[in-house]
Amino acid sequence: MFAFSSPNDSPIDRKFLAANRWRRLLVMLAFFIGASKARAETPPNVLLILADDLGYSDLGCYGGEIQTPNLDSIADGGLRFTQFYNTGRCWPTRGALLSGYYAQQIRRDFLPGVTSGGQGTRPEWAKLLPEMLASAGYRSYHTGKWHIDGKPTESGFDVSSLNQVGRYFRPLPGKDGRRGRPLEFEDDFYLTSAMADDAIANLKQHQQRHSNKPFFQYLAFTAPHFPLHALPEDIAIYDQTYQVGWDVIRRRRFEKMRSIGVIDSKAASHLSAVEPQLGPPYHFPDAFEILGEDEVNRPMPWAKLTKTQQLFQAKKMAIHAAMIHRMDIEIGRVFDQIRSMDAWENTLVMFLSDNGASAEIMVRGDGHDPQANPGSGQTYLCLGPGWSTTCNTPFRRHKTWTHEGGIATPFLVSWPQGVGSPGSIRRSVQHVIDVVPTVVELAGASRSNQSPQPPGVSFAKQLPEPVDTEPRTLWWYHDAHRAIRQGDWKAVSPKDEPWELYHLASDRIENVDLAIPEGQKLRELTSQWEKMKQAMTELASKDLTPEQLKRSAGAQHTSEKMLQAQRAAQPKRSQQLLGGLAFRVADRHAFLIAPDGTDAGQVDKPWIFYAPALSRYPDQNESWMFKRFLEAGVAIAGIDVGEGYGSPHSQSKFDALYDEMVRRGYSSKPALLGRSRGGLWVSRFAIERPERVAAIGGIYPVFDYTTYPGIERAASVYGVSASQLEQNQESLNPIKRAAEIAESMIPVYLVHGTEDQVVPIEENSNALETAYQKARQGELITVKRIPDQGHNLYQGFFRDEGLTNFLINAAKGQANAAAGQSSIPVR
Repeated sequence: MFAFSSPNDSPIDRKFLAANRWRRLLVMLAFFIGASKARAETPPNVLLILADDLGYSDLGCYGGEIQTPNLDSIADGGLRFTQFYNTGRCWPTRGALLSGYYAQQIRRDFLPGVTSGGQGTRPEWAKLLPEMLASAGYRSYHTGKWHIDGKPTESGFDVSSLNQVGRYFRPLPGKDGRRGRPLEFEDDFYLTSAMADDAIANLKQHQQRHSNKPFFQYLAFTAPHFPLHALPEDIAIYDQTYQVGWDVIRRRRFEKMRSIGVIDSKAASHLSAVEPQLGPPYHFPDAFEILGEDEVNRPMPWAKLTKTQQLFQAKKMAIHAAMIHRMDIEIGRVFDQIRSMDAWENTLVMFLSDNGASAEIMVRGDGHDPQANPGSGQTYLCLGPGWSTTCNTPFRRHKTWTHEGGIATPFLVSWPQGVGSPGSIRRSVQHVIDVVPTVVELAGASRSNQSPQPPGVSFAKQLPEPVDTEPRTLWWYHDAHRAIRQGDWKAVSPKDEPWELYHLASDRIENVDLAIPEGQKLRELTSQWEKMKQAMTELASKDLTPEQLKRSAGAQHTSEKMLQAQRAAQPKRSQQLLGGLAFRVADRHAFLIAPDGTDAGQVDKPWIFYAPALSRYPDQNESWMFKRFLEAGVAIAGIDVGEGYGSPHSQSKFDALYDEMVRRGYSSKPALLGRSRGGLWVSRFAIERPERVAAIGGIYPVFDYTTYPGIERAASVYGVSASQLEQNQESLNPIKRAAEIAESMIPVYLVHGTEDQVVPIEENSNALETAYQKARQGELITVKRIPDQGHNLYQGFFRDEGLTNFLINAAKGQANAAAGQSSIPVR
């Protein structure tokens, strides 16, 4: 660690080395003094509070309108972390939170070929935090939800109680709703309050019997997890709040988050786009029959709901808010108890959620009585995706997914003796696996020497003051959703979907997918994800017998019932494929629509390369034209490169589809058809691979990215800044290279409305025609101008005989493909 002099050092060298050694000693001493500020003279008491299904923006101190003064007070007196992560689901988070390992490492979440998941049993070496704290003399208490294998008292807790889930009101004896018995509840029991009572009782007993020892109280609320049950007086507080709709509340939260600094405006200058086709993670159709027509399973615009749906949905959010409101009140009572013990100054309080807000909709347990008061024990309501999208503001997706909305959590820390600059914000990247090493360090406790090296990193040094940290790698895998974060880069892949790539320092809302322009970075991250998965598999299976491993072979990540529900819920691609084939090429969605009777062994089969092949394109508007292609024996294929906007980085994916089509016996010279922004795709292909293009057809095609989507939107997928994209148009903008297409003598036929305001004809189709004329190839291009039509679904665009015949002839390699006049107005 330190530099020592050697016998050959000169006196000057030795003097310099000695001075340098003292300087390094002073630096090290200053570091340890700084670290010691995060320690009290005596080990701190620890209160770890875990909420269930709480959204990132639900608390007042994170932008919400819900009244949470007690939690807000520890934000004011302590710290808020803005980049803290959980695992996206309840039981994996709990296992990771209390062990310091990824849930997969300790078999508490699914790994292929390993006896693992929600029913998995931890390895013997996977001790929990209270067992470690015992080495430092702590006494540990558990209250509330457990959801870890084994029993709390077998895992180091001295006392454990109220491990109850499923209902918030307690039935009267003989009134439990079973075997025909009517369901009635005690008047003075509400689970959230009872949990606080239990924690307070633990603390009082600790003061009376063990005041010479530090305490660890783990308080795991079930709130605000469904069913949505709340006290009537709490619901009344929010009864009118949410009738303005989830769109309005989401915008209000975002503005407040920006104003109080919990969202970095550089990373989130606007809200993430709502995903209208993304509903609950599991679809249970029976639930909607029970819940009725006022329940909706998509985050549609509020204005599109009926009045009764709006009232029903607003009531659900009022109950969700009431549950959090009550939880905050009860947390305040626990805080008061600690203060009454004169222990507040040296108590480390941490608060977080086990996952993002839930989009789930289901009916369990005692069922749902639609005639009962919403929020009462006879009802079974869930938040659903409309409000979950709001609660996870400003992020995308929900509980179970590994996008930010599923895995980002508020994280509050209070410790008057150890926190510097009260009310500060910490932007270091942390994970629930970091809680154990932090507490162990501050408590002066020790881990077992038999345990493997844990992946968590202590954030104790962040408590006195913000400290720059080395970029770290974090890993996720749940419900077949994958993610990895390395520094500011994050790769994420929903179940059965291609990997996406985001730069979180500039795009925390995961808005601009950089998988295409940053392909090398994506390959690095996905390779690392696989390596970490393999390492976790080796660790998790190390102590399993061959018989246990054999039984795990082929196991799915969840039960067959849940698998079916997950498949039913997955957003479907709505492309109009006319019975065609959907498949994957280069980890991208692709399609092939082939004529009936196509011989698999046939070679040089004609085909048309269509763009944009996004989730819903081609749509039904192309059906007439596509049927004509098929009747003529011409196939259609396309590949989804996302919003590539003609970026050169898309070319490798186009090449991959082209190579696949040629391998399947299709022509090495297809015709290209670009609709709207698809014009950027096909023109890019023609610029890069002119020898592979028979002809270009277009329906109001874009060739100039400055007109659509515009410099700002296009820049990121081109892998350059907006100013660079502006300055380098001669090499990057397809329309600026139109002469290359013309000089390659590629025939063109375009149909375009003269009143198009989205894709102006002058800068696009007309500009391409001008380039052809300047290259003295004007006879090769036809621009069919449709008067009085803009960028719309006018059938004349999609049922144009000239365009259709042109593409058929070109795909078949017929000589008359380019027949036509250079400019055809239509009257």
